[in-house]
Amino acid sequence: MNQNLHFNILTFKLPTEQLTFYFTNEDADGLVRYHIKAVPDEVVGYFGEQEHYYTSFTEEKDGFIPVTKKTVPDRTAERTKDGTEIFRNVHNSAFTLSVLKAYYSAEIAKYFNSRGFPVMPNFIKAIEVWLPADTKDAAGKYKLYRKFSLKVQKSLVSDDWELMVVFEGVSKVFQKSLTELQDLIPSKALNWVIHENSLYRFANIPVSVRRNLDTVYPVWNFDIRSAIHERPAAPERGNKYRKFKEEIEKLYNEHLNTEEFREIITIGSKGFYKVPDKLIGMVSSGSNKMVFGNNEKDINPTSGLTNHGPFDVSDAAVIEFFYIFHEDNTDAVTKLHRYFQGKINTFKGLDKFILTPYAFDKNLKITFKNKNNPWPEVSASLRDLKTSKDIRYVAIYVSPFTKEEATPEQKKVYYHIKERLLHLGILSQVIDAQKTMNNRLFEYSALNMAIAILAKLDGIPWQLNTDLRKELIVGVGAFRNTESNVKYIASAFSFNNTGQFNCFDHFYENQTKELAGSIIHKVKEYTSIDPTLKRLIIHFYKSISEKEIAPIEEGLKNLGIHIPVYIVSINKTESTDVTAFDNSDPVLMPFSGTYINVGYRKYILFNNTRYSDGYFKASNGYPFPIKLELFCTEKHLLNDTRTVKELIEQVYQFSRMYWKSVKQQNLPVTIKYSQMVAEMLPHFQGTTIPEFGKDKLWFL
Repeated sequence: MNQNLHFNILTFKLPTEQLTFYFTNEDADGLVRYHIKAVPDEVVGYFGEQEHYYTSFTEEKDGFIPVTKKTVPDRTAERTKDGTEIFRNVHNSAFTLSVLKAYYSAEIAKYFNSRGFPVMPNFIKAIEVWLPADTKDAAGKYKLYRKFSLKVQKSLVSDDWELMVVFEGVSKVFQKSLTELQDLIPSKALNWVIHENSLYRFANIPVSVRRNLDTVYPVWNFDIRSAIHERPAAPERGNKYRKFKEEIEKLYNEHLNTEEFREIITIGSKGFYKVPDKLIGMVSSGSNKMVFGNNEKDINPTSGLTNHGPFDVSDAAVIEFFYIFHEDNTDAVTKLHRYFQGKINTFKGLDKFILTPYAFDKNLKITFKNKNNPWPEVSASLRDLKTSKDIRYVAIYVSPFTKEEATPEQKKVYYHIKERLLHLGILSQVIDAQKTMNNRLFEYSALNMAIAILAKLDGIPWQLNTDLRKELIVGVGAFRNTESNVKYIASAFSFNNTGQFNCFDHFYENQTKELAGSIIHKVKEYTSIDPTLKRLIIHFYKSISEKEIAPIEEGLKNLGIHIPVYIVSINKTESTDVTAFDNSDPVLMPFSGTYINVGYRKYILFNNTRYSDGYFKASNGYPFPIKLELFCTEKHLLNDTRTVKELIEQVYQFSRMYWKSVKQQNLPVTIKYSQMVAEMLPHFQGTTIPEFGKDKLWFL
């Protein structure tokens, strides 16, 4: 597989060897704050010790102390015991990287702002530049802006200074001012606003701007959308890589590859940086395959199940289905019923497709009259439901409203029904009535339902194409509910390395010890059956802190278990991060399974369905890479390239274990499933998941 990979990164040289910055110990508008560890010793010596100091950079101000230093530190040569010559930076000979990065970010922001472009004021991490879009809002309601993130960094993937360029999408700004919209948009829904080509948070706009709200224009956001009852826009389709690349190249050609910009930083003439071959890896051949019935393998879930059946069937002796639906949706229920019987289209029926007998109990059906608020009627019917403990029940809830159009109160009905059924020991599956009656959407949705139903019944649609190893994999994901601002962490989502699910628990954000205790409990369960556990692998939704890893290490120590703990932090890179393009192919998306080293123990993994030249369907989507960061309690073990590849490969494979849809996911289920549970929990009326649900995939 030949690829011509380029980063979204420009390399550059600093235009000057030394600079003079001005510092003070008092905060004021327009200054950048720094911790005592980042500022020169001269600043601390002059003002005395305090936690933070402030700089105007090169702008001379009364009472500020000027400090002149180099942009590249002096180095001195030393020799180790074996005679090897090494170089060390001379302390305090140059400004720290954090100060220099903020200075050049500020200069870039000034460059764009002076040309009339709004700039988001964030000089520490990255700056965000807003350029007028070439297209216009069809309704004439908004002014459109193309957003770009520009991040100054040092030697992330090269030996030079770097400018990471990210296309962040399009933002909408109302054509009407706040004064004109004050009766339409409540103040609590406002976040960012624009005044005279400057961006402000509404809560922090200066008094001078508040006096002129007729020249302040709100930036559209989701709270405003809810306030003005605007319908959600259809998700963008098409090749995201092509759009992203076109936009950053246009920015480069029109604004960065100019003499004026090179006066700030000396951008290289070769354009975006080519990925060095030494940074590129590829997962093993066959990692994209899944194992189905009779040990047959396939890279496609649909054809794998159709041709070979599931890897394993449900062990439930007797299974019965029943429906919960609005009285006007009888036709939708009839259609679903016939589909599951195998009497519609080419679908073979549940009994042949997932080897699950479809028995329908019409006496258990629940109908309701109130379409907008079905809960009182459904709740009353569930209280009177007559079931048998010897039968595994599956309820099919045909929702009268779509997920996209439902109000928050209507959405809660779904969660209340699912929760109540869990308490009754009943699994459930939802589909909206409109989708059921839409032939184009129905076939795909019903196929996904069949897979999810098998998984909920403890069957195994497919498993990973790998040999069983003595290791335990635990996934930790999180989701913050925007309404309650409560962050749940669904944890102890444990699997073996073939993808076989065990069970899970859930916690709040601050329950670090409980989280660790749950992970240790899973280790204990494993070792009570097989004491030869070799390693614990944790897939974490963010970079893990010492506070979070310490109780896990302590728990293993108390159990007398001495095994390495590997932490793989997994993040999406849909925006504001490094990516790469394959310029050798019109698709531009690198081959699936390509991974690139983008820093110390950091990698981006391209996890898609472009498996080879010619094998790719646009319907599979164009996901950007996910970002991985590796950590091990025994650090030397990550010096083994084979181990690193195994950990990355495992993330890649676990993304193929998603049993809610036949569509390929780019996040592994260790994170994806955890997030799904955490997203649902705030809507539950109780505070815990019933025991019945802790070892079942009821949330699919």
